[in-house]
Amino acid sequence: MEWTRWIRAGRIHEEAGRLTAAERSYRRAVAIIRHAAAPRDRALARALEHLGVVLQERGKYRQAVRVLVEALRRSEQAHGPTALGMATTLNQLGMCYKYLGRFAEAGPIYQRALGIIERRFGRESPDTASLYHNLGGLEHAAGNWTRGEPFARAALRIRIHALGQSHPLAASDMAALAALLDPQKKFAESERLYGRALAIYEREFGPQHRELTVCLNNLAAVHQARRRPRQAEVMYRRALAIEIANFGPQHPRVGFCANNLGALMLSRGRLDEADVFCRQALSIFETRLGPRHPNVAVCLENYAEVLRRQHHPRKAAVCAARAARIIDRVERVNDDGVGITGIINPWNARFRLVAGPSRIHRIGVFAAEPIPAGQRVIEYTGELVARRESKRRWDPARSSLFQLNTYWTIDGAVGGSGAEYINHCCMPNMRAKRWRGGIHYFSKRRIARGEELTVDYKYDVNLPPIPCNCGAEKCRGVMNNLRPAQERRTADVKN
Repeated sequence: MEWTRWIRAGRIHEEAGRLTAAERSYRRAVAIIRHAAAPRDRALARALEHLGVVLQERGKYRQAVRVLVEALRRSEQAHGPTALGMATTLNQLGMCYKYLGRFAEAGPIYQRALGIIERRFGRESPDTASLYHNLGGLEHAAGNWTRGEPFARAALRIRIHALGQSHPLAASDMAALAALLDPQKKFAESERLYGRALAIYEREFGPQHRELTVCLNNLAAVHQARRRPRQAEVMYRRALAIEIANFGPQHPRVGFCANNLGALMLSRGRLDEADVFCRQALSIFETRLGPRHPNVAVCLENYAEVLRRQHHPRKAAVCAARAARIIDRVERVNDDGVGITGIINPWNARFRLVAGPSRIHRIGVFAAEPIPAGQRVIEYTGELVARRESKRRWDPARSSLFQLNTYWTIDGAVGGSGAEYINHCCMPNMRAKRWRGGIHYFSKRRIARGEELTVDYKYDVNLPPIPCNCGAEKCRGVMNNLRPAQERRTADVKN
C-alpha cells in the first residue's frame, strides 16, 4: 500500500536525523489515508502518531498536540481505551503538554499511560520505568522537586536492574534524578550522577550527540551553583553548539541553552553578552512556544535584570511586569511557583486513582476502580512545617495544608501524594484519620468507579466564612466547621 511506503521513508529519514524530510513523508502518508475510499482508524492513528513525534522533536509542540489528540481518538476507536498502543500516544501527548507548560493536563495523561503499562507488564518493567522517568520530569518542570524524586529513583532502580548500569537509558534516568536533586542542594550526589551519565553517553554516541546536552546543561548549572563559573561556561557553550548542530538555531532546546548562558553572563557582570543571549532565548520561546509560556516569563525576568544593570529602568519594568502577568496565569499551588500536575503517587494510594477536572473546584481525584467501605485509600503526604511557617503559607484559595497536631502541619503542595487534590464536600465519601503517625483518608461508604473522592475540610469556625460549592443535598454553604470549637477535629485546608 502506498501509505506504508511513505511511513517507511519517514522512519528512514527520522533515524538519520532528517526531521524535515521525515515530517513531509508522514504528512504524505496521512493525506493518502484520509483521501482513501474507506479510511481506516488504525492506519490513520499510526501515521498521525509518527507525525506527532516528529513535530515534537522539531519543537512544534502546539501542532504536535493537535495531531496526537487526533491520533489518540483514532487509536481508541480502533483498539479500545486500554490497548497497549494507546500508552505510546498518551506518553507523547503528555510530553507535549509538559513542554507547553500545561502541567495539569500532562499529569493525568501520563498516569493513564502508566495504568495501561502497569496492567500489562507490572510495576517493575523497563516500560514502567519510562513512565516513572517522565512523571519525575513533569514534576521537575512544575518545580515540585521533592515530589518528583521518588519517581526518578524508582525509574533508575528498575532500569539498572533490567538493563545494567552502563545502558544509555540508565544514563537518562541518572540525569533526570540529578536534575531533581540540584534544586534541593544535593549537589554531591547530583554531580556524581551527571558525571556517570555523561561518560555513558559519550561512549555510546560520541561527543557531539544530542543526548549529551541535558547532562551538559545541568552539570553546568551545578558548577554555577558551586561557584565554578568558568567550568559552567564551557559546558553551556558546548551544549549550545550541539543543540544548534542537531536542531537548528530556532529550536526551543537552543533557547533553553541561550537562556542559561544569559543568566551566567549576568551573574558574571558581562552584560553585553547577557543581553544577546537573553534576547536570543526570548525570540525563540515567543516564536516556538507562544508569548505566554512560562519559559518566556523566566527569560523576561533575566532580561529585566540585564536592562536594570544597563541603566534602562523603564524597559526593565516593562519586562518584569510582563513576566509577572505570565506567571500569574500559570496554575500554581503556592507562592514559590510550584505548578499543579494532577499526579497521584501510586506508592501512597491503595487503589487506582486519577486526577481530572472537577465540578466542585478546579481539579479533583476520582476512583479508577471500585473502593469498598471502610478501606484506607490514600495517605496525605508532604513537607512537614512548623506552626509559624504554616501560617505564612496559608491561603484559602490554593493552599494544601493539613494540620497534623497543634504544632506540625503537612504541606501537600511540596512532595504531596496527590491527596491534596481531593476536594471538600459537606457530605463526603471519605474521612481523615490519624494512623501510624500520619494522616490517611478512609472510605466512609462504597465508592463507585469514576466517582469523585471528597472529604469534609472542616475549616476553623473562627475563620472568615469560606463558601462551599459541593452541591451536596445537605450542603451547609461554607467549608467551615459549624460545630463548637471543642468538638472540632483536625482540619484539612483547601487545595
